[in-house]
Amino acid sequence: MTSRLLTLSIGVFVAAVVVLDHVPTPAVAASPDVVTLSGVLTSADRDWGGERTFIVPSGTSAIDIDLTCPDGEPESLLDFGVGGPSGLRGWSTARHDHVHLDALSASLGYLPGPIEAGQWRVLLGAPPRRDGSNTAYQITVRLSNGPAPTWPVLRASPGWFAGDLHVHSGHSDGYRDDPRGRQRPVLVRDVIAAGSAAQLDFLAITDHNTASHWVDIDRAQAASPTLLLLHGREITTARGHFNAIGERRFTDFRLGPRRPMSTLLEQVARNGAFVSINHAWLSSSDWCNGCGWADRDAETMQRVAGIEVLNGSTPTRGIAGPGWAFWADRLEHGQHAVPVGGSDVHDPFEGRASLRSPATVVWASALSEEAIVAGLKSGRVFVRASPGSKSVLDLTARSAQTTVGMGQTIGPGRVTLAAHVTGSARQQCYWIRRGHKSEPVDLLSDDDTTTLTVDAVSGDWFSVIVSRDGQPQLISNAVFVKN
Repeated sequence: MTSRLLTLSIGVFVAAVVVLDHVPTPAVAASPDVVTLSGVLTSADRDWGGERTFIVPSGTSAIDIDLTCPDGEPESLLDFGVGGPSGLRGWSTARHDHVHLDALSASLGYLPGPIEAGQWRVLLGAPPRRDGSNTAYQITVRLSNGPAPTWPVLRASPGWFAGDLHVHSGHSDGYRDDPRGRQRPVLVRDVIAAGSAAQLDFLAITDHNTASHWVDIDRAQAASPTLLLLHGREITTARGHFNAIGERRFTDFRLGPRRPMSTLLEQVARNGAFVSINHAWLSSSDWCNGCGWADRDAETMQRVAGIEVLNGSTPTRGIAGPGWAFWADRLEHGQHAVPVGGSDVHDPFEGRASLRSPATVVWASALSEEAIVAGLKSGRVFVRASPGSKSVLDLTARSAQTTVGMGQTIGPGRVTLAAHVTGSARQQCYWIRRGHKSEPVDLLSDDDTTTLTVDAVSGDWFSVIVSRDGQPQLISNAVFVKN
């Protein structure tokens, strides 16, 4: 029997692994996407550990690996690593965290990169040095052509979750001046610290065009148990900027004669991202090429899921500002877009904008990226303007047959609208019908419900603005009446 010795060195840890010439035939998935590798390490393996191999077919874009010890042996006693055709991708020492690998992200201790077709290895470290001891293990490998099958769930119960959907770091143009006046990049960890201090539930770092910050986000999430970090990107073109929230695959951002904005939007949204236009009311200029939104034709706009109605870096005055007016105009054109807000912070310490000013508040089934993106798409969303506010606004419409919420559609006829507002005593509530606002209704307490009964006709839409001193504090999504 011959053997070759492979030595793996990560940091100060060195593991010796014997790779036997007669290793078992590499495992192939019994189903299209799952490989299970079971075995036992004995005291004879205590100097070397072992190796198990599996085949990754062409077209695989993500690998997820979990190690368990079914017989009750603590998994943390068994180190392991992962290697691909081009070499080692990482090592787990004294822990049994879930391991994820894809082209743009990887778990702590692992390198992102293309998922190559061919033979991969799970490298098992030496088991505890106890005579006569056996360590049973089970390795579950999930192969997919898409994002990882599971992502962190910070809170499993449903509720209202407040977050900032538009933030930048030093991976693009997030910079700050140090005490000597020199520009220094804002690190992802700096943004996270500021988001935690602002008591946000979730935060999307949306650096321009790049996805390099996703690796930092994935690794920082492990140390951030209360603040959910969303994958995002501000796709920046000369014809407009838009956010892709929950994006997991990189899509080329360049426009061209054969690739108009409508095609780009469709391609970005194809992998499940929530796509929303940023600061559409601005004018494009040499200072900010493409800050305004150029393509407003029906084919392009029907591919937009959300519209930024408030932007903290470019604040506007008045109850119905230009961002809100742009959104209302799109609703008048039959588009059911969701209003969102973002701070557009570039320096969370001393910049002109502050995290959570404004915030987007979403009703979601859980605090996870999947649930927040689904909540945004559902439309049960409102925008909260003030950073210190915890007010909540929920809007429903009831007819004799049904009750619907924000983002949903009800039939024409007699409809009673109800706006339930908390934390906004002594503020004013305006009913909005197809862009026209009512006389203000005073909110008398911090838990108030105001109603409006109307004869709704096809094409109507209704929303609510809560204001204080002439400035919007809460902006609801709309409920729609069927055409």
